[in-house]
Amino acid sequence: MDGFINILKPQGPTASDMVVRLRGILKQKKIGHLGTLDPGACGVLPIAVGKGTKLFDFLVFKRKKYRAFFTFGKTTDTLDSFGVLVEEKDFVFDKDAMKNALKSLEGVQMQIPPAYSALSVNGVRAYTLARKGVSPDLPPRRVEIYSLDLVRQVEEKVFCIDIECSGGTYVRSICRDVAQKLGTVGYMSGLIRIASGKFSTENACTLKEVEENPESCVLPLTEPLNELPETIVEDRFYKDLSNGVKIPTNMSEIDLCRVYCKGEFWGLGRNENGFLKLVYYLR
Repeated sequence: MDGFINILKPQGPTASDMVVRLRGILKQKKIGHLGTLDPGACGVLPIAVGKGTKLFDFLVFKRKKYRAFFTFGKTTDTLDSFGVLVEEKDFVFDKDAMKNALKSLEGVQMQIPPAYSALSVNGVRAYTLARKGVSPDLPPRRVEIYSLDLVRQVEEKVFCIDIECSGGTYVRSICRDVAQKLGTVGYMSGLIRIASGKFSTENACTLKEVEENPESCVLPLTEPLNELPETIVEDRFYKDLSNGVKIPTNMSEIDLCRVYCKGEFWGLGRNENGFLKLVYYLR
């Protein structure tokens, strides 16, 4: 079984928990998620199966879309609703100030990850250090926030925010940074991932649906790759392609393209000095 499962993760289990469950259902050793999702969050969790795992590096940093809920005036050690309250500060809602704060965070920036994260510090998970009372030294990471939009005020100090950002962006950190610009503190009180690359809630399936009919939930290897151009290798080069022999090509020097020969999908390749190179071999 090769391809992807666009699973709809419920609130509670970790992304790794979902992988373990699916490994048991599918009896598949090669399986992994394409970008973690906090236990308290729900929504799209793309799962790679079989040869799909070879595309991890290509897909994991694709754009993400979230609907988040930010609570201002108080914060927790984990920057979400599952942590311990550590600070309270005055907050009075001003719509213009809120919109300006959100707008100021759009674009490329160096973001400091939350202390409670799965990032490693000298081989130790940051959250392990944080639980011991040690502040992990996490260097800022380059991220890009494409849009931050105020949807509505849910309660006096709770707001619904739509976010589109690059992979690797921490929404909890966005909340922290917005709060700082507003002169207060805050935490993420809810999170739904609406989309991850080409995977969205519209075409996601539940764990129960996978259990009942796994084959119908597995998407083909090409599903998240349709945005890429394709190149057709002449049939006479079939054996050369099979043996890894360099094949001359006149395709434009684009980043990546889908490679086909005799109607078969071979993977992703690019033009390197006039020759086709398979970067992701998926046969």
